[in-house]
Amino acid sequence: MSVDLEKYLRNRREDLDVESPDDPVIWEGIRKDLQMGDARSKKRKILIRIRNIAAVTLLILSVGYVIDDLIVERRSGLEISLANVDSDLGAREKEYQEVLSYKMREAGTLNELDNIIIAELLEEIQRLDTIYEQTMKDLGELGYNDQVINTIFDTYEKKIYLLELIILENNKIRNHETNENIFL
Repeated sequence: MSVDLEKYLRNRREDLDVESPDDPVIWEGIRKDLQMGDARSKKRKILIRIRNIAAVTLLILSVGYVIDDLIVERRSGLEISLANVDSDLGAREKEYQEVLSYKMREAGTLNELDNIIIAELLEEIQRLDTIYEQTMKDLGELGYNDQVINTIFDTYEKKIYLLELIILENNKIRNHETNENIFL
């Protein structure tokens, strides 16, 4: 086979040796490659545009989410009261708060934790405080709602009642009434 190839090359050498290239054929090949490249580059440009639009959309949504989260956090940080919902409810709440602060002063310092009864009453007051805080969050989220408002006033009333029991227990201790058979 190599003998046949050498013979073919010797016979056709003049046809194969070309001093100047065939420019029209070369340029036609380049033109075809460029046209195919333009079609590919158009598709590529479209894909790049779609990718960029998706990235910008994702960026805008992310920034919007962060801003909304910050605004909602600020709104939730604002203190809500019944006065914001209704002025009559605000006045009633203020009365309860005044009675509550009076009862707190009357109860005095609430650090007689060695008394089991007072310790249990204080724990119950802390539970009521937790319920009150949650109810105020609900009021902020739901707005005017009869159940929420009733729960708020109910917690005030129970807290006042528990403070009165603490006051009675403190008076009992001050009067040296240690007989456990005496009931409130």
